[in-house]
This record gives sequence, structure tokens and C-alpha cells, in this order.
Amino acid sequence: MSPVFPMLTVLTMFYYMCLRRRARTATRGDMMSSHRTIVSNSRTSPLNAEVVQYAKEVVDFSSHYGSENSMSYTMWNLAGVPNVFPSSGDFTQTAVFRTYGTWWDQCPSASLPFRRTPSSFQSQDYVELTFEQQVYPTAVHVLETYHPGAVIRILACSANPYSPNPPAEVRWETLWSERPTKVNASQARQFKPRIKQINFPTNLIRLEVNSSLLDYYTELDAVVLHGTKDKPLLSLKTALVDMNDLEDDDYEEKDGCEMDALNKKFSSATLGDGPSNGYFDKLPYETCVD
Repeated sequence: MSPVFPMLTVLTMFYYMCLRRRARTATRGDMMSSHRTIVSNSRTSPLNAEVVQYAKEVVDFSSHYGSENSMSYTMWNLAGVPNVFPSSGDFTQTAVFRTYGTWWDQCPSASLPFRRTPSSFQSQDYVELTFEQQVYPTAVHVLETYHPGAVIRILACSANPYSPNPPAEVRWETLWSERPTKVNASQARQFKPRIKQINFPTNLIRLEVNSSLLDYYTELDAVVLHGTKDKPLLSLKTALVDMNDLEDDDYEEKDGCEMDALNKKFSSATLGDGPSNGYFDKLPYETCVD
């Protein structure tokens, strides 16, 4: 066997490692610059400071395309800074779920659906990610690099996986959800759904996906969590009035006006306009006595 082929294999592996390191270095530099901006903003306005962080690690998932002994097409690629984005295409450094479309659900070996599954539940796969800091979420960005549109639900958990003391109660709150929709594009995109505010901080995010409408495997590169350390102020939609602040004169004046209007309305509706004979005007003519 010619020694050229082993040499080509070694060079190919070295080239791949250089590209991966270069991508990580560039994105890490962007992340550090954004972190400096956040720190500078927190010094001037700590209440409005926003924390931006990538996923620290993957703690649970339903399936992935790659094998357990490999990093190619596995959920582990969702941890850390992006490796591929904003590039588009099929890359082994992304996270890929096991199925797409409906072929796997139509084959003879498909599992039977659960009878008690509600019709509103459309999720087929999921992945759970942890982050370094607990924050009140303001945005969740998903970097999709190939055949986007599979994410249909984003949830936040009240439990902190890194806390030594487990909580007495664990809550899951839906930040955003949508029924599966067809995305007629395969290019990379930064998915930025509008999430709702919750009343507890979190560092555990769950993505649920449905790939039934996709023409090929969806590929995810990274997840970015935006949030604040302090609880955001919720805007009041209705003004609250203290009844003790109203004076008695206001009540009397208001009640007097309402009674006059009510009497006038009752008189016009019941008696009508015309002679002032009162209820006798409503009686038949033959019963009236002059």
C-alpha cells in the first residue's frame, strides 16, 4: 500500500481540526466582545443589564442521528459557541435528530401512538440545555443551519441543575409555542421567537421539535439565552383606584346625577311624551271617564 494515502488521511484530519478551532476562536472572540459590552452596561445601569449566554451543556435529549461514541450529528454539539453559523449546509458539527418527515411513522415498524396524548401536543423530539447563570428570560435564539422550522415549543424550568439543594417544587413554564409550519427554505437562520415573561429565573431550557413537515434533517448549531438578573417590571394594563381616596361629595354628586338620568329615562320609556294624564293614557278609550 502506498504511504500517500495515510498521509492524506492525516492531513485531512489536521485540516478539519484547524477549521473547527478557527470557528470556535472567532465566535469566542465575538462572545467576549459582547460580554464586555454587557459588563460596561451593567456598571451604568445595573437594573437594565442583559446577560447573553450560550448553553453550557446538554443534560437530556430524546434522540440524535450520530452515535454515542462520536461528536458527529449529536446533541452534544449544541453546547458552547456556534461551530457553523452563519454558514448553511450539512455539517457534522451540528445537532441532528434521528428522523424527519413522515416516513418513519408510516413504516411497519412504527410504534403505536399513545391513546391519552392530547391533540394539542405536537412534539416529537426534545433537548434540554443548561446555562451558567439563572436569569429572567427576555429572548431565546436558536441558530439553525440547515432546513429550519422544526422548533415548535420552548420551555423554562424553575429548578437549578447546579444547585446542591433540590427544590421542593419544580415548574415548567412555556415561553413560546406554535403548531408545526412549513418553512420553504433550507438556508441558515437565527430563530428569534417572541417569548412571554415568567416570574422565576431559569438556567434550564427545553426545546421541543416536530420535523414532520421537513424535507430533510434539521440541523441546530447553538442556543443563546438572553435575560436579566433582576425580575423585569410587568406593565399594568388596568389602573387601580383606591376607593378611600374618593370624597363623599363625589359620591353624592355622582349618585344624584345617575338618579336624575334614571328617572328621566324611566319616564320617557313608560309614559312617553303627550298628555299629562299619567297611566290613564294607557287604558282603553272605552274605560276612560270624563
